[in-house]
Amino acid sequence: MHRFKPFRVLAGLVLSFALVAAACSPSGSDTTTSTTTTTQVTMTTSDGPTTTSTTTPPATISVPVTASDSIDPAIVEEMRTELADLMVEAEQVRGLPFIGAPAVVILNDAEFSQRVTDLIAEDLVEEDLAIDSAFFTMLGMLPAGTDLYGLLIDLYTEQVAGFYDGDAKEMVVPSAPDGFTPLQKITVVHELVHALTDQHFEFNTEFDTLNEEGNGDDAAAFQALIEGDATHSQFVYLEGMSPMEAVQAAAEALSYDSSVLESVPTWMQADLTFPYEQGLTFVDAIVSSGGLAGIDDAYQDPPTTTEQVLDVAKYNRREAPREMAPLTVELDGWDLYDEATFGQWGLRLILSDSVSPGEATQAAAGWGNDSYREFSRDGDIAMAMAYVGDSERDAEELANALIAHIRDGMNAGPAEESGGGLLYRQGGVYVFIDRVDDALYWVVSTDASAGASLRSQLGL
Repeated sequence: MHRFKPFRVLAGLVLSFALVAAACSPSGSDTTTSTTTTTQVTMTTSDGPTTTSTTTPPATISVPVTASDSIDPAIVEEMRTELADLMVEAEQVRGLPFIGAPAVVILNDAEFSQRVTDLIAEDLVEEDLAIDSAFFTMLGMLPAGTDLYGLLIDLYTEQVAGFYDGDAKEMVVPSAPDGFTPLQKITVVHELVHALTDQHFEFNTEFDTLNEEGNGDDAAAFQALIEGDATHSQFVYLEGMSPMEAVQAAAEALSYDSSVLESVPTWMQADLTFPYEQGLTFVDAIVSSGGLAGIDDAYQDPPTTTEQVLDVAKYNRREAPREMAPLTVELDGWDLYDEATFGQWGLRLILSDSVSPGEATQAAAGWGNDSYREFSRDGDIAMAMAYVGDSERDAEELANALIAHIRDGMNAGPAEESGGGLLYRQGGVYVFIDRVDDALYWVVSTDASAGASLRSQLGL
């Protein structure tokens, strides 16, 4: 598991698991939409070249839809037709055909909310989120006593307007009795692009594997490709909308209730939007040099670190993390809760609310590699992190930024020199930080004896 995984899973459900559409209406009939292609053919005769037009057979998409029994069959049929049209739009903006029409599930409000709740239950464990909350509180990133599980439930409820369920291979959408609004159309196209690219590149399986077996940073990088791809396509679709629809979509977006999202810390907002905003910048850079085929190639050789996403030049030359020995520290009587990598983006998140944006970006940009281990016991948390920068100066910049965070973000009190590093023992936490050339070590614990043990095992 990765420290920021709960927020990245949520980000996937907010937009990237789009509830769009397939299934059989209650009447059991299918509706299709088609596009007709006219081809100009030039022929040479004795009178010179002449041009005629021939019409190719229409391409059709038959949309299989299932729906809640309570939804009027006429509404289901209207939505089926509209979804089929949007599937054609998704094919055009992404430059790939559907191998098969994705299944669509149309649900009434109650069943839709339950489907979202069920997905949350699959990925979020309340007991684990209590540990997550304690960890972020220890680092000064969340107020003490934050109900992180409840907060994420509220965020899901506020944000999810439809999603692609990669495990079920279904588009899930709530009933739209008056048809999709312009903003909903954009969201549906986004999610349909997920369904389309999953058919071609089977990204859902690989993403699930990274979430379970990867170091966390690699999953975040891959998700940025997935979401950046769909976000790029949705903007291409937006550009093709009529001016009136585009204005209506903008107005709808501005009026959207995002009070829960706006109430969370800025670092959490940044992490939720990372795969869309940073992913879009990454994908735009790929498209500018390699076109849509460049995105296809990226699925075959995806970015493996958030560093590569944040700096596409490092992706282009496939800059790998620096070699470093894995952490082997242990704590008797404690559970090893988390073992992963913060990555360049994770370090920026830690620093984002305690130093200036420019300083956080610069301090994290020299990331070479890192590894951390987190332990829990009866509400107490302990963590040890080892980091290596691209250079000694990079490690020094990160150390200075972390010291500012420890002082101002964690309120850990004044530092005392200890064994070549700095030790903080106020504010209910034990904090030790030390830089050795291009390496950096950071120990934080709500239990002083556990923190001292981790430091000792690191030889500091």
